[in-house]
Amino acid sequence: MSRLHLLRFVDRPSVLHRAGARSKVLVLIGLVFALSFNPGWPSVGIVWATVVVGIVIGRLGFGVVPRPPNALLLAIGFSLVFGLLSGGEPFVQFGSSEIGLGGILLQLRLFGLTLGLLGLTLLMGWTTRAADLPVAASWIMKPLRAVGIPTGEVVAALTLAVRALPLVADEFATVARMARSEPPGRSPIDKGMAVVSTATVATVRRATEFGQSIEARGPIVVNEQSPRWNVSDAVVLVAGMALVAAVALAPGP
Repeated sequence: MSRLHLLRFVDRPSVLHRAGARSKVLVLIGLVFALSFNPGWPSVGIVWATVVVGIVIGRLGFGVVPRPPNALLLAIGFSLVFGLLSGGEPFVQFGSSEIGLGGILLQLRLFGLTLGLLGLTLLMGWTTRAADLPVAASWIMKPLRAVGIPTGEVVAALTLAVRALPLVADEFATVARMARSEPPGRSPIDKGMAVVSTATVATVRRATEFGQSIEARGPIVVNEQSPRWNVSDAVVLVAGMALVAAVALAPGP
């Protein structure tokens, strides 16, 4: 587990892996819906605890957790500084000055909620094969066909997005390595222009290759025959409903 697995299936013999994609997607949708109405600190704690327990139950090992880039940590640090400067309740006495912690606490809760939802998404990606996600999306969106929504086209677009995500991540990793290997004498503007031009060329090339592949292969057809529900699906759904209820009933902000 020394390599990082970002949105890539990690095969393990666990109840999360045996459960179908439909049950996990339904639980994720329910948690997002509940968090949108009650994004308090207890709800953030429930989400983080769910991610940790999911990694343990899924026998994934904490080596799957990706290391955050330094640029992201720097951006979070700047945001926390501005949150501290914005002040707000509660106030603490620091010497002869009074400092408001409301802004920085709000920023921390926002980052905790965002990273927790990202952790839930990664957990589903580590325990679910990418090929099963379009089938689950097609099953979930079946009722939308009654109102004339072209679910087939939507599922085809999701299929392409899921398949392209690892390729795009590899391309940006390559661009990042190229940026670090730039000679030190160049100005930051020249380095930035080189990175942007390289990323643009790589994106256009990948898009052209995808277009040619789709044209040669024909339209994308998603299998409508979803697998049967099993005991693992029941366990995930029951645990997911309990988590959604816990988030909905948790104390507010």
